[in-house]
Amino acid sequence: MQQQIKAVAFDAFGTLVEIHDKRRPFARIARQATRRPDISPMCHPVTLEQMAELCGADIDAGTMAAWQADLQAELAATRPWPEAIDVLAELKRQGLRTAVASNLALPYAAPIHEQLGAYLDVSCLSFEVGFVKPDAGFYAALCERLQLAPQQILMIGDTWRCDYAGAREAGLQAIHLDRRGNATPEQAPVATPDLRGVLKYLDGERPG
Repeated sequence: MQQQIKAVAFDAFGTLVEIHDKRRPFARIARQATRRPDISPMCHPVTLEQMAELCGADIDAGTMAAWQADLQAELAATRPWPEAIDVLAELKRQGLRTAVASNLALPYAAPIHEQLGAYLDVSCLSFEVGFVKPDAGFYAALCERLQLAPQQILMIGDTWRCDYAGAREAGLQAIHLDRRGNATPEQAPVATPDLRGVLKYLDGERPG
């Protein structure tokens, strides 16, 4: 194992979990906006109804109820990727700390905590810390919550700019998750097709 690494941080959607029935109610509200909201649901704990108010969206009660049902359907259809629990459990067995580190709106945190909370030591979500990846402020908050130096943390996620390049710029170690096999020649040496690449990296192997 690479002794310097003390914790592994995971992006959420597309990395640890996936929505199998995507309905995007927040995006629907944004399309009805009559003004630019003063705050973003990605940087503040905002509910669906509050998002509508912030956007000045004129949405009738029936439509809002339907969009609330869509949100609940998305949350109910959120599941861990097949290898996620096994990898998290192995990291815990090895004595490493784990974190979820993701750009996320408030409602989408619930299924992550419910399904994976037992395997996660730290939560660093954009609506909690007020920064979105790849902002350096996000990664500073992650380091603070883990109480570790950047180089002691390994980040993995499926978005190159946010999860790999942003993490590396902040001084973290990183792996690019490439589930669809779309990595460029530049990305391929640091890419893995699934989360098991984390265990390979920790063993000093190429992740892919």
